[in-house]
Amino acid sequence: MRSLGLSFGKSEKALAALAVTSLALTLLEPTFESLQPFRQFALALLLILGGLVAMMRMSRLGVWLARKFLWRVRHRMVAVFFFVGALPISIGALMVTWGIFVLLGPVTAYMLTSQLQGQVDRIQAMAEPIAWQLRNQSHAERLASLADFHAGAEQTFPGLAIQAEFDSIRISYPEGSLIGEMPSKLRTERALVRIGGAVYLASVADDEQTGGRVVLAVPLTESLMRRVMPELGILSVTLDSSGEGSGPWPVVVSNVFDQEGQTARAAVPPPRHPLDWMVRWPIQARTLGWDTNEVETATYFLLTRMSALWGTIFEDQPGGTLQLFVGAFYLLLAAFAASVLVSLVIAGSLTRTLTRAVNDLYVGTKHVNEGDFKYRIDVSGSDQVSDLSRSFNAMTQSIEELIEESKRRQQLEAELEVAREVQARLFPAEPPAIDSLELLGICRPARSVSGDFFDYVDLDSRRVAISFGDVSGKGISAALVMASLHSIVRGQLALLQGDGPETPEHAAARLVEQANRQLCENTAPEKFSTLFFGAYDEQTGTLAYSNAGHLPPLLLRNGSVKPLEVNGMIVGAFPYAEYTATNLSLQPGDTLVAYTDGLTEPENAAGEEFGDDRLREALKRGAPKPPRELIEGVMDEVITWTGTSVLQDDMTMLVVRRR
Repeated sequence: MRSLGLSFGKSEKALAALAVTSLALTLLEPTFESLQPFRQFALALLLILGGLVAMMRMSRLGVWLARKFLWRVRHRMVAVFFFVGALPISIGALMVTWGIFVLLGPVTAYMLTSQLQGQVDRIQAMAEPIAWQLRNQSHAERLASLADFHAGAEQTFPGLAIQAEFDSIRISYPEGSLIGEMPSKLRTERALVRIGGAVYLASVADDEQTGGRVVLAVPLTESLMRRVMPELGILSVTLDSSGEGSGPWPVVVSNVFDQEGQTARAAVPPPRHPLDWMVRWPIQARTLGWDTNEVETATYFLLTRMSALWGTIFEDQPGGTLQLFVGAFYLLLAAFAASVLVSLVIAGSLTRTLTRAVNDLYVGTKHVNEGDFKYRIDVSGSDQVSDLSRSFNAMTQSIEELIEESKRRQQLEAELEVAREVQARLFPAEPPAIDSLELLGICRPARSVSGDFFDYVDLDSRRVAISFGDVSGKGISAALVMASLHSIVRGQLALLQGDGPETPEHAAARLVEQANRQLCENTAPEKFSTLFFGAYDEQTGTLAYSNAGHLPPLLLRNGSVKPLEVNGMIVGAFPYAEYTATNLSLQPGDTLVAYTDGLTEPENAAGEEFGDDRLREALKRGAPKPPRELIEGVMDEVITWTGTSVLQDDMTMLVVRRR
């Protein structure tokens, strides 16, 4: 009941109190006559408040009924067809009846407007030749040409005014007739122009060669209007905003036919019979203010007789035209009635089709809302509504596939997280306990897992093995190859353990060869890797290393930066490749930095790489710092260079420093 607006609110309580008060005063009035004014006042308030409450209740009831009725699409369509079809047809029938009476006014107004436009076209036709004639003349010649042109043209258009502008010199003829700059909108609003208190027919002709122009303006006078439509009475007016005056339109406040403001009324034809009524029809025209360059509105009235209008319209038509017109009207009326009947049949069919499709979509959305994405709508037909149902089926199918894809993605992310944890354990947790050497490696993967790796392993109490590399590609495939290479290198460390007959250089080279051969056997050729391997001997202070295609590590010594040599090709691509090794003597204070291309190849917003030179300068600045601060400082500088925290590639660095 509350939705119907039938709850007992404050207004209803006040109304009930007034009713009780009025009843009490009515009962007490015979005993106390002095209560009569109070009873009348209470009754008046009761009627006023009761009326307001009733109107409010009826309004709420109407809104409630409309909502209940229009909830179904079928009812909405019925309402739409009523307001779009039945109601306009009914009003249209009344309008046709009324239009028979008022038809003559607009038709004749159109004829008048067409005639005025014809006059504007004639003015335009005169303006273009004179503009062409003035283009190459001097100022004096132009004055003479305008005078000659005006003398001949004024016979046809009395009151003609000319303004010409060539070479930034403006000429008005007669002098002072058109003063001021031509409004820019005249080119698009050519026709009626208000200059002062008069209205002109104006047109402009531009000379593209010189940039000059010529404006011709003819005053809209009563004589001109008589010549345009000789049998009609025309009265031009502007509207009075005060609304004072007689008739359905405001009074005349200014007459645009003469500048004195006097009302000028053309002769109206006399009536031919008693039903030959006077027709007073307003015609509104767009007028451009010469001084304001703004479009204004001018209204003038067509004053004539019915007979004069019919005579003007059918003046040049053969006999019987009017009867033919009436017969055609009834024929069109019958065709209109037939089309309405056919439209009702078609509308009913379309309504059933549309409402059925909307109901199917409604049921489908309820299934989707309940999580049933396997539900499909039965589709028949090839129209847009059917395509909408097909789109709904395609949407539910896509959502179902997206849900499955999301589940797979979540599972993959969980697996990647496990892989990241496993890979993190492959990196050494603590550096070897070598008194004369500091070792530290840090890897920042661009994705969950990385294809870069580093490792350092104690061979004995005085020797340590160092490995560093970069697997081609990114993501999980590169991480798997990285794990494989890591295990292969660890498995080959037996070549360096113990005191064998081989020199450290030869053992390091042979370890890289064995790692290359095993990697070729266990991975695809396109999954190759770079590898830097070295063995440091604390007793001699030398590092025997073999660089298999990796970026040359940089040796920082006494403020200079020197790259190590590359003495072998990549591993994992050619199974029988041969490798050599080199001895490097590390002096106290030397710092050896191995890095991947993730530190030199990142680009900034302009597409410029960080590059080797910037890396070397960053290493020089950070050389005195501890290894961790050195690595993190260089990596942060690279990230600052790119302008984004998203890594473009894996960044890995290994620092070896001799104490």
